[in-house]
Amino acid sequence: MSVVSKRSELLKWLSSVEDETTINQLDNFRKQHKTFNFKKELETAITAEELKKRTTSFLKSLEWKK
Repeated sequence: MSVVSKRSELLKWLSSVEDETTINQLDNFRKQHKTFNFKKELETAITAEELKKRTTSFLKSLEWKK
């Protein structure tokens, strides 16, 4: 199913929703994702090298069965 058809189905479904709780939950979800700031998140992100170092360290800390 393409993104366009999924979007169309969601819009049709959303227009038929009458439950107040569901509408409030959807509205809260929308508000949470509206405030995402990629540039701000990128400022606190770790580098690929740091990710590799942390992952390697974590994997070495696990007890492996031989």
